[in-house]
This record gives sequence, structure tokens and C-alpha cells, in this order.
Amino acid sequence: MTPVDFRRRSDALELMDADDAPEAELRATFRELAVINRRLGGHAATLGALNALTPPGTKRLRILDVGCGDGEAASVILDWAEASGIKAEVHGIDLSGASVCLASKRRRPGLAFSQDDLFALGAGDAYDIVHAGLMLHHCPGDSAERALKAMHERARLGVAVNDLHRHPLAYHGIKRLTAVLSGNRLIRHDAPLSVLRGFSRSELEDMCRRALLPEPDIRWRWAFRWQMAVPR
Repeated sequence: MTPVDFRRRSDALELMDADDAPEAELRATFRELAVINRRLGGHAATLGALNALTPPGTKRLRILDVGCGDGEAASVILDWAEASGIKAEVHGIDLSGASVCLASKRRRPGLAFSQDDLFALGAGDAYDIVHAGLMLHHCPGDSAERALKAMHERARLGVAVNDLHRHPLAYHGIKRLTAVLSGNRLIRHDAPLSVLRGFSRSELEDMCRRALLPEPDIRWRWAFRWQMAVPR
């Protein structure tokens, strides 16, 4: 068995990125990922970054959720806004038409989803906050840096990032957990690989520096998550 090199991000393709899974399998995968998410820190990093970027007394927010998947994070963000007394509009975008189709079934005021490419959004498409939840690690090489810069250009207040900490304990832990508890081929393949495509703190800092962005507020969250807020 080839030893795993945790010093470098993996560029290996995740099966879910191929966008050819049947809808029923994709729906089951998102449902299982939601359970794993809640048990391993859930959306705490997302909400922490949103709180860091939102000024006291804010009454309205327009938020872009990049790589929205089946829309769970967008729905959680809307719940957070409502609990905070904020009238929010959350627009989720994803490259996957199948994912957007699933997300669009979450019919509630304030939520909207579309199949769009972040880099193809018009210059006039501006938001208060742009959110990337477990999205940046799907970007290979320097495209993660480019995505971060593009999100920052469209955010009036800043960018909220929730992503994975590449670490041996996270990798071996999720690999064993999914091998024992999951029969889903996408999760058993992608969950450990997602960790290998995650980041170290210094890599996130370097990305912001190379993209000429303000100094980020980066905090570690259980379990092996990064909460990053990049202000304007």
C-alpha cells in the first residue's frame, strides 16, 4: 500500500465531481453526508464565519452559497438569519445540474438555486457575503485561490469558508468510520479523499496572500474543520 503524503493536497478526482451518479444515489449520498456533517461539527464553522462578518444590527443580507450541493447549507444559513432577526436571501449555485435539481426541491421563501459557474457570474452579481461550505477542497491546484479571489470580488462584507483540515487523524478516522457504517460507494471513496484535498492553516493563509486579500480570521473547529472569514 502506497503511504499517504499529508504534506501535499491531493488532486485525485472525487466520484461526486464526475456528476454522473443516478439521482437516487446522489440523493441518498447527500442525506448520509448531512448526518456525518452534523455528527462531526456540522455547520458550526459556517455560522461562526457568518457571525464574524455580519455587523451588529444588520437587518438584511444577500448571500451567495457557492457549491451549494443539495441546498442543506443554504437552508441552515437561512435558519441562522431568521433566528438572528435578519431578512436574508440565499442564492445557491453549483456546477452540477443534478445537485441543483435536488436543492430546488427545498421550496421556502428566501432560497433560490441555479446551475451556474462562479467564474461566469457577471460583474454586477454582488452579494453581502459569499459562502463556500466544503467547496474549496473540490478545486484542484491554484483554482482554489482563483475561486477565493472571485468570491471576494463579489462580497460587500466578506467571504465565509468552512472546509477540511488535512490531517492523518481526520483521514484515518473518517476512512474507518465510513468503512464500518456506510455502504455508499460515493461516501466510502470520497470522504477520505476529501480530507486529502483539504488544507493546512498555512495553505489557507498563503492563498489569501497570493490573491492579495485582507488577512483572514482562521479558526480550527472540531472535527478537523477550518472556519475562515475573509473581510473586505
